[in-house]
Amino acid sequence: SFRYHCDSEFLTEPLEHMLEDTGLFGLIVLDRREANVGWLKGKRVEPVKSASSLVPGKQRKGGQSAQRFARLRLEAIDNFYQEVAGMANDLFVDKRHELDGILVGGPSPTKDEFLDGDYLHHELQDKVLGKFDVAYTDESGLKDLVDAGQEALADQEIVQDKNDMEEFFEKLNTGQEATYGFEQTRRNLIMGSVDRLLISEDLRSDVVVYECPNGHEEYEVVDARHSTPDHECSECGEEAAVEEREDVIEHLMAIAEQRGTETRFISTDFEKGEQLLDAFGGIAGILRYSTGV
Repeated sequence: SFRYHCDSEFLTEPLEHMLEDTGLFGLIVLDRREANVGWLKGKRVEPVKSASSLVPGKQRKGGQSAQRFARLRLEAIDNFYQEVAGMANDLFVDKRHELDGILVGGPSPTKDEFLDGDYLHHELQDKVLGKFDVAYTDESGLKDLVDAGQEALADQEIVQDKNDMEEFFEKLNTGQEATYGFEQTRRNLIMGSVDRLLISEDLRSDVVVYECPNGHEEYEVVDARHSTPDHECSECGEEAAVEEREDVIEHLMAIAEQRGTETRFISTDFEKGEQLLDAFGGIAGILRYSTGV
């Protein structure tokens, strides 16, 4: 069974589906009444933990001195910030090496007090990408935080993309722990040697699987907008029949998932990202070890 891609609208569907699960960010929204902590996984916001505070309002009860009331209120605020940090630490510390960053939101001065007070685990403090004004601190506030932090999220993705490409070129220049192009990358994926599969976000190609009468199977990458070309078997010269045609990203990602390989989508908004698409066919890999392939 092979699928033809007939229009540009359909072309984007596989890519959008795959981009949903890339990137892992921690989210914290808080004011002095409540807080919510959760994840941003790709494009999905997942609320996980919430807390309500015991911080009293600004009006003190009769009979309390203003000084005592202010002290009790500050203690309650401090306790609440510690509780929120505890929730965040429980959720994020174990995942700190996978975390791409943390966003903190809420009204001023709450979020500023929380961050400036060093309540978060020190390794999480380094992951904070920014603090953002958010009106709501319930679960809907987590979504508002993602909207407010779009620029920081985009910047962080570019930084990660640049780091991946720097590592790829370094390995390409100094040794053999890098691969590129469809055929070589596919072979390395099957061997389980690819640590990270690097795919250009702008790659729009299909892979056609051919089989000749003598049972030789061969692959050809074609522009997704073009019709399927005829193919002559490179081993025996016989005319080969089309077995299947599918999106090249789906094809490679299916193998990557089976082999425990992480897939990274690389932007073309910087020079080395453009080179991945133009010079390497939009497909490359950073290897766990050299294979000679």
